[in-house]
Amino acid sequence: MVKVLHLISTNVFSGAENVACQIIKLFSNDNKYKMVYCSTMGSNKESLENRKIEVLPLEKFNYACVKKAIEEFKPDIIHAHDARASIMAAVCVKKETIKIISHVHGNHENMRKFGVKTFLYNRTSRKYNKIIWVSGSAFNDYYYKNKIARKSMVLYNVINSDEVHEKAELDKNNYDYDIIYLGRLTYAKNPTRLLEIIAKVKEKYSNLKVAIVGSGELQEEVKRKVEELHLKDCITLYGFLSNPYKILKSSKVMLMTSRYEGTPMCALEAIALNIPIVTTMTDGLKEIVKDGITGYLSDANEVLCEKTLYLLENPEELKEMKINIEKYNKEINSLDYYKCTIEEVYKDK
Repeated sequence: MVKVLHLISTNVFSGAENVACQIIKLFSNDNKYKMVYCSTMGSNKESLENRKIEVLPLEKFNYACVKKAIEEFKPDIIHAHDARASIMAAVCVKKETIKIISHVHGNHENMRKFGVKTFLYNRTSRKYNKIIWVSGSAFNDYYYKNKIARKSMVLYNVINSDEVHEKAELDKNNYDYDIIYLGRLTYAKNPTRLLEIIAKVKEKYSNLKVAIVGSGELQEEVKRKVEELHLKDCITLYGFLSNPYKILKSSKVMLMTSRYEGTPMCALEAIALNIPIVTTMTDGLKEIVKDGITGYLSDANEVLCEKTLYLLENPEELKEMKINIEKYNKEINSLDYYKCTIEEVYKDK
């Protein structure tokens, strides 16, 4: 039996954490593998429990606690799901018999320039057996990409479409939204820009209804901006929800204004539920959203506003785009291909 420790440095639940859970569930019925999720516990606890994920909790994310977890679980593979976790795995592991897979889930700005993080990641990368990047741009923008190219591969995230639909059905409430934002309220997601576009849409679409689902360090700033732009009457701020899928399914358009991304899970979930995505031309988003077919891409606020309005005011065009997305979902969310690729990485010498 191959034992895989999925190491994560955060105690929240977002894209990277979701991917780790997806992989664990993909292999849950495969008796050749035993997998655990390893991180500190915080707001991620409810999501992990809902997904019935076996957890090896850390008291703190530091050398002593991670080293203790490795000694307790005795993994054959450490699948590290962020740069900090990858560096920590390399520092803790002395035996060459333990493989380290580094999985980079975003195109963070501090990985594009020289700094402590990029230096340490490059320095410890000699211990990584493989580096998985979730988008071409995440790899291409990495400061030391030429030094780690031989070990690198691009593998886009996927989600279980059937599971998303099943979870949506568990919510017995009724919703009806024009626009949804689903994701963390963080610098990377640029939620204040999102609100500025919503304000422009509202000027021309007076009965606008918007759902904002997510929490993060900018949550209070978002609340103040909603007041400042006089959007309180049209926006519902839900905070974090472990099951946001009925709300997503009951919305017409997903709007995103990210500064940087990997392959965002929320976008894949929108595709699974046939929801068009109007978004900035950011990293993995411009690689998975087909402009004019499954959504719209632009870096101009005026265009993002215009395209959102176009879909809201033209139900036949919205319906046609939903048909396109339904076909596209079968292509982009292939669980069999994803599992086979991950297994190849695990088996690779």
